Amino acid sequence: MINKRYISALAGIFVLSVFAAASYAQERASDDVKDQVARVQNAIKEKGANWTAGETAVASLPREDWRYLVGLNFEPVGAPPAPLVAAAGLPVSLDWRDLNGNFVTAPRNQKKCGSCWAFAMTGGLESYILRTQNKPGTDIDLSEQVLVSCSGTGSCGGGRLSAAFLKKTGLPLESAYPYTATNGDCSAAAPGWQGSAYKIGNWGSVPQDLESIKAALVNYGPLPIAMMVYEDFMYYKTGVYSYTTGKKLGGHAVLLVGYDDAGQYFIVKNSWDSGWGEKGFFRIAYSQLENEVSFGLSAIAYYDSKADGFPASGFNPEAASMRTAPIFETAAGWTR
Repeated sequence: MINKRYISALAGIFVLSVFAAASYAQERASDDVKDQVARVQNAIKEKGANWTAGETAVASLPREDWRYLVGLNFEPVGAPPAPLVAAAGLPVSLDWRDLNGNFVTAPRNQKKCGSCWAFAMTGGLESYILRTQNKPGTDIDLSEQVLVSCSGTGSCGGGRLSAAFLKKTGLPLESAYPYTATNGDCSAAAPGWQGSAYKIGNWGSVPQDLESIKAALVNYGPLPIAMMVYEDFMYYKTGVYSYTTGKKLGGHAVLLVGYDDAGQYFIVKNSWDSGWGEKGFFRIAYSQLENEVSFGLSAIAYYDSKADGFPASGFNPEAASMRTAPIFETAAGWTR
């Protein structure tokens, strides 16, 4: 007969060994992150880049999970170019988080799901509502899950920048279908959510050139926009990002919210929560438009046909001028 004390001792040894193995694995993972941070920091120094790498909320994730943090399919945007207002001069800097109020909602967390495309476009819709209704600072949170589960635009396996669903059907509040980080099923959304959905008036593509992107941002507010993500981006803490080292992870959609000509950078909202980057935001150099990062390879703008000076009969320069005037008044002294 086996001694009970012997069995208990064996069980205790087994438990201790499991904890020891787990602790060792965590220690090795921590050491690996530190090594990778040091490698990226060296690359930043060697290339004279202007940003800081460090341990972030996503850098410590298993590497196989990084693929879920991207998820944009670089398909051509299926919409004509958004009409751009010709202006005498654009402000030399702009930030929709601080333009007589905040028109940008807080960064969300896409978690283990390649739904960046849904977060970028939902964030764009939230800003569109605050802008067109002139309600800066309003805490509005719309359902990314409805876009993932009901739109046919994509899934946790990836998606594209197409706002056709936001124009035709729209999105309800988060409470109608809370985010699950899964493909989900549209039938799980609250019955009748369509009746309370927020929609856009119209949408269009934005060319991948600096002046067009800046003009669209000034005239239409925050823009869902695409880029290619590399491994070093996982370690971004602060500064003006430019690619330095690492393998390509995939296409990523984010929300452009501002720019600064003096610093030669864009200001962007990510969907990796506030434990990454500058409290969930990042700055990226203008130079990344024309290299392997290809910032702006796809970009779309939402606009309201009347509020933005584009009625059905065509472009209305007077209405457009009236709408953009407060921006230029606020930015007095900014223009070239």
